[in-house]
Amino acid sequence: MPLTHDCPWKCRYCGYRSDRQGLIAEAELERLLQLAVRQGATEVLFLSGEIPGTLPHLRTELQARGFADFLEFAHLACRRALDLGLLPHSNLGAMSRDQLVSLGEVNASMGLMLENIDEVFNRTVAPEKSVTGRLRTLEAAGQARIPYTSGILIGLGESRESRFRSLDALAEVHARYGHLQEIILQNFIPNTGSEIQGVPQELRLEDFQELIVHWRRIAPDVAIQIPPNLNPFWRELLPEIDDLGGISAEGDLVNPDTPWEAPAVYSEVCAKRGLQLRHRWPVYDSFVEKGWVSERVRSVLARRLAGRTGEASPSGMRTRLRPEPLSKPFLGLSLTVEEGLALVQADGAGPAELIAAAAELNRQLHGDVVTYVVNRNANFTNVCVTHCSFCGFYRPKGHSEAYTRSVGAVVERIAQTPWVTEVCLQGGIHPDLGFDYYCDLLRAIKAAFPAMHLHAYSPMELYSLRGKTGWSYERILGELQAAGLGSTPGTAAEILDDSLRERLAPAKLRAGEWREIITTAHRLGLRSTATLMFGHEETWEDRLRHLEVLRQIQDETGGFTEFIPLAFVPYQNRLGSELAAAAGESKEAIAARGVNLIQRLYPLARLFFGRALPNLQTSWVKLGPETAAQMLHWGCNDFGGTLYEESITRESGGKYGECLTPAELRSWIHSVGKTPRQRTTLYREVGKAES
Repeated sequence: MPLTHDCPWKCRYCGYRSDRQGLIAEAELERLLQLAVRQGATEVLFLSGEIPGTLPHLRTELQARGFADFLEFAHLACRRALDLGLLPHSNLGAMSRDQLVSLGEVNASMGLMLENIDEVFNRTVAPEKSVTGRLRTLEAAGQARIPYTSGILIGLGESRESRFRSLDALAEVHARYGHLQEIILQNFIPNTGSEIQGVPQELRLEDFQELIVHWRRIAPDVAIQIPPNLNPFWRELLPEIDDLGGISAEGDLVNPDTPWEAPAVYSEVCAKRGLQLRHRWPVYDSFVEKGWVSERVRSVLARRLAGRTGEASPSGMRTRLRPEPLSKPFLGLSLTVEEGLALVQADGAGPAELIAAAAELNRQLHGDVVTYVVNRNANFTNVCVTHCSFCGFYRPKGHSEAYTRSVGAVVERIAQTPWVTEVCLQGGIHPDLGFDYYCDLLRAIKAAFPAMHLHAYSPMELYSLRGKTGWSYERILGELQAAGLGSTPGTAAEILDDSLRERLAPAKLRAGEWREIITTAHRLGLRSTATLMFGHEETWEDRLRHLEVLRQIQDETGGFTEFIPLAFVPYQNRLGSELAAAAGESKEAIAARGVNLIQRLYPLARLFFGRALPNLQTSWVKLGPETAAQMLHWGCNDFGGTLYEESITRESGGKYGECLTPAELRSWIHSVGKTPRQRTTLYREVGKAES
């Protein structure tokens, strides 16, 4: 619904603008709003030219009609829409924060296209538009807590690099304020009135796909919209996007030469691809829940929902034809433990359904990219006093196979693989190693290899250091961080249930202590992994309660880099022997039963964590590279690391070796049709600084 077509700017691609049409008459505004109600519309998209209030003839008309400025007129139009039960979405060009706050009271959501970040290019197609001004509006919308839509315009001759930079700029603003609901990838179509009548740039399906993959990587919580009346590839892109935008009863007034099909047509096409076309409101669920809409808008939403129970979801995220709870992660909602249990029980979702849902969510987050890290382990001692029943690595003090390496010896071992980007320092809980040793080890490695990331010291080691020093975890971690610690492993978690921990490792720290250490590390800026050891004595409820704790921590701190489910290896440890004797079966049968869990556990983990913890790592050292590669179709997006000198699993009887080369990792990733990409510990592309 255009409030005016008049615009002081002359963008060469625009067929919408006019010079002297003036404002929409109030009688015509009322007629169209009443018509919208009769046609069953739920949203009114109010449009105008850019900063129309600066035009002298519009200022005169506004004054004659009793309005102080154009904002007051727009406010009236939005209020009247709300009175009739319609939800306004205004796209009125660049605005100040105060203007956005004022209009936000009477809008469910608002929007402004960024279009392109390249000022030099923009001067050739839209000379009056300012990238700075548009970014300033996007910033102001975030500060004003306005649920917002933006996007880019492509196909005008812009560079491929500028498209990515434009998306990066949007993601950076969203990272600060969290206000973007969706972005639109809009291709240019010439219209009657456009100065540009040809197609400056032929776009390919691959052009859209690479932008989608990039956006999923940098802003996975923001939906992607394509307009089906403009995009020739919309059918092919359906599995990769979230939203088809608005289908207007009045046609596309910005692109009048390319009308929409009826909603039933889009619904039928979606259904043929296993997708469901679902109505949504202009504001997504999460923003309503956060309180980002006014009471006036909320009351209209409540009336709408009361009158159309079950018809619509405010969320714009897609869902396949599957019942709850499988649809919940796609709507930005969290599975409960009870829902997870229902999915894995005999009459719940089948493995194929879980795998399909997890694969789809993973595709939304990561495309076909699978990451890996070039890393190594460095074991400094195998002496340990905890005697965990599942461990085959530890040796008691004085044992003939016990060792404790000097700082220099550890540095020499690392020097054998100077090309790795990460070193994981692993050791037993040695009763005689003091705090100085742990700091000296970090300093020595950093001095020898300044660029190497040091991933070190599990919560159990930190718990031991607290007992030895009497210091707080903040002090211990702070001093280790100053010595070179880059991140900490989230191991020693096993299963976060104290009754099970008492059985498996009575000398180990309790679940609450593990949580305190991890959250303290996160508060200090140290990221960590999150792990689960499965396939021993735990139940599905134990596993899901464990995942729930991890998700709560992630919601609180955002500090987990990835989740790694670790299968129990029973061959050379006390627990494996006890379980085999109790069940009257072989250790091979115990291992096989544990591995059988992965067809439900890995996909369920992807769905349970949703977008909160986007990286799910498979474990080739536990499962073997062939099975681990299969997990890349089951929701995993990371293949782990090269793991030079892996010994923890090997000492428990692991059968898959102690390392894979980068070439072997890439080969396994390629073998299942995925695209390998090397990463750093903190999931940056290699060559980009970590933060």
